[in-house]
Amino acid sequence: MRFYKRLTPIKVVSFDLDDTLYDNVPVIAAAESWLLDALKHDHPESTLLDKTSLATIKRQLLRCRPELAHDVGACRLAVLTEGLSRQGVANGRARELAEEYYRGFLAVRGRIQVPKATHKVLTALGRHYRLAVITNGNLPIEHTELAPYFELVLQAGKDGRMKPAPDMFQRLAEQAGVSLSEILHIGDHRDTDVAGAVLSGCQSVWLNDANQSEAGLSCLPHLTLERLEQLLELL
Repeated sequence: MRFYKRLTPIKVVSFDLDDTLYDNVPVIAAAESWLLDALKHDHPESTLLDKTSLATIKRQLLRCRPELAHDVGACRLAVLTEGLSRQGVANGRARELAEEYYRGFLAVRGRIQVPKATHKVLTALGRHYRLAVITNGNLPIEHTELAPYFELVLQAGKDGRMKPAPDMFQRLAEQAGVSLSEILHIGDHRDTDVAGAVLSGCQSVWLNDANQSEAGLSCLPHLTLERLEQLLELL
């Protein structure tokens, strides 16, 4: 634990999700694998629906529709729809199929493994603070064991631009009826979580459990933790 700035009174503790409260790497890998296998099974003749081609379609769409960069769910749905359309599937049907594939992707995406330490921390903090989520991702949290802990959940796209933009931090303050300085945001990413929170006027904790270099910080958090459980020594 390393302090950079003194904490002031806190009313809301917000968390990033992916790689903060659980390991997201195997989850995304499994969901991506399911999606590619499903596309290959249903369209074995296709060379347009593999990982490389879908990435190319994504880059092309983002050039035409840059707003998709702030909504990973809408972006994935648009990529799948465009890929199926290029396969000759009629527009309306392409959208229907894309939504079906995306639902399957989300079902696998939601199979997270929440560590006991995360449960312990959220249970303890929930006795003293209002808890919230601010995420750039598309985890269907309502279908996971994390859902009961959080009063408010803000997700990029429907709740504003992605972190580090200030949109979701400001919206959380409005919905919770607190000032930005009364929010303590905790996350693993130096830019989206640390810089996003600090530049929005919130307090910030950087969860540096991957031993990243502090040289990559564009601004200082209030403190750095090596393990999520250290929050229990602090709050």
